[in-house]
Amino acid sequence: MEKLRIKLEKWVNGGYCLAHHDGHAVFVEGGLPGELVDITVIKHGNREWFGIVDSILEPSPNRIPSDCPVYLECGGCSYRHLSYEVELKLKTELLTSMFPNWNGNTEVFFGRSEGYRNNVQWQVADKKIGFFARNTHRIIQNSSTHCKNVDKRLLIENANTYLEQYRISKKSNFRKNQKSDKTISLRISKEKIVRYDSEETEVEVLNTNLKVPSKGFFQINQFLLETWLTKIKNLLPNSADVLELFCGCGTIGIVLRDKISSLYGIESHEKSIEYAKFNAKMNGIKSFHYETKDLFQRSLPQEVKIYSVWLVNPPRAGLSKGIVDSIHTFKPKSVIYSSCNPSTLRRDITSLEKFGYQLDSLNLLDFFPRTNHYEVLVRLTLN
Repeated sequence: MEKLRIKLEKWVNGGYCLAHHDGHAVFVEGGLPGELVDITVIKHGNREWFGIVDSILEPSPNRIPSDCPVYLECGGCSYRHLSYEVELKLKTELLTSMFPNWNGNTEVFFGRSEGYRNNVQWQVADKKIGFFARNTHRIIQNSSTHCKNVDKRLLIENANTYLEQYRISKKSNFRKNQKSDKTISLRISKEKIVRYDSEETEVEVLNTNLKVPSKGFFQINQFLLETWLTKIKNLLPNSADVLELFCGCGTIGIVLRDKISSLYGIESHEKSIEYAKFNAKMNGIKSFHYETKDLFQRSLPQEVKIYSVWLVNPPRAGLSKGIVDSIHTFKPKSVIYSSCNPSTLRRDITSLEKFGYQLDSLNLLDFFPRTNHYEVLVRLTLN
């Protein structure tokens, strides 16, 4: 692999510092702007190269020692070489730079920067458990014992003991349809730990009890979940008629039921819709309707036109063209959009602005401390 000595220029999205060499943009992990570093180039493109810092010749005053022994080998974190305070400032600057026409206040919400993950997917290979090293299928030694992002209850201290106990448990319970034993998917379910690829999860949040199906999506940051839901509640009008797209097991609408008169929830995952109906009934809700539809293949049906507030929480791909066209057609008064991918969010907002929608609330929730990811919550209203 090629080695380079290079001067790092500025932060860009993805946890990279940007530099230039021989006509190529070089995106570097593990560095800080202003540093002179030696790097290994791990990927050559026609115009863009990617590299990782090997050594620092001229360190930035913002650099701190990493608190993780496998930082950069693992690839899960991007910012363990700077303080969390600086990280939050950086994420805020990167977000606001994506919306140069935004003149309002960008609210930033954060919680604990360690132990925040309520789930984890450990890899299994050669009787070892942990994370894969970057771009390999090699387990990083002891990574399952010390990851600082994961709740301590999800760590695995002894791989051999865990695998033997699981083998006995699986044999005695005759579990079927289990995900491959090459992955161990763990999630906190109230006070116990479940393998969420095959077991349901129980959650209590803001005086609401919920059940999540096996393989069902649920937000990972246990310390910001209530903050996120409360902020969405504040963006809702009173007695709202809500269309909730990508509703999952119904979490948002059911928790915020006191502010909602009627709700129509749509989700592509059939099992999640079954649980949304169950969760609504369990919490005494009779006015909510849930239905399974493929949200990436078609425009929405005519019956959604009665809902004045659209609440969307899509995966990283963002909204489909069908949904964007449906917003244009049915013209809800407001769209509340929670996104884990600022790039696709910006794309969708640009499209909606052409239809007369205006951004009136921009919020950063740091669901993923020490990584380059974060959640963005916005509201758009029709002019």
